[in-house]
Amino acid sequence: MFLDKKHICRHTGLNVNIVDSCASTFDEIGAYDAIIAMSQTNGRGRGDHTFFCPDGGLYIVMRVQGVYINAHTLTPAVALAVRDTIKAVLGLDTRIKWVNDIYYQGKKAVGILCKSVRKAEYLIGIGINYATPQKEFEKAGLGDIAISLEAPEKKATAFVTGLLNMIKRATIATFDSVRYGKLCINVGKDVEFLHDGMTVRGFAEKIDDDGSLIVRIGSATVAVDAGEVSIVHAVNPPKPD
Repeated sequence: MFLDKKHICRHTGLNVNIVDSCASTFDEIGAYDAIIAMSQTNGRGRGDHTFFCPDGGLYIVMRVQGVYINAHTLTPAVALAVRDTIKAVLGLDTRIKWVNDIYYQGKKAVGILCKSVRKAEYLIGIGINYATPQKEFEKAGLGDIAISLEAPEKKATAFVTGLLNMIKRATIATFDSVRYGKLCINVGKDVEFLHDGMTVRGFAEKIDDDGSLIVRIGSATVAVDAGEVSIVHAVNPPKPD
């Protein structure tokens, strides 16, 4: 996939490095403001998870700095920026799965991982199934959960440029928890998550101003601010003959 490096650097004001492949963009960013790879051999997810990174994707790590950055809302704010860029440049409607995934047609198309490097400095990792052939996910046994945006290469430069600029703006803007909530597939659903070492189930009511998922459990509410939250899918009973 071709990316116009000069265009991206000129229109973002960032020092950007572009590579065909690497182990992990987190390890290769060095002193650059951002690095973009077309594939990775050791993509990172949250915790000890890996992220499948075949050819045709866009795997980006961007450095953001400033004492004004809110660490609590950084990940959901970036998710909104990614969603908005996909809509603006590619014309595709996507949704957000709390807190860091973008879903397209019911499957994961983007994963986001934000890491604190030092005080007031963060690395934002974004793995995008931009134009990866869907058969690659099928071969890897991920066809039921992962999907490609199947976006055109001719829009890739504009997409990356728009995304980096969107993220820059998102880090200094007030997090829009109401709009995030409207786009979040968890809100209004029964969910499960780990709480104090136990798996609990509740009803996801809304997104708080700090990006937490507010879940009602009986008469109480819990603010979930980290970890994996799964949607509980109702099982329909068989219809009588």
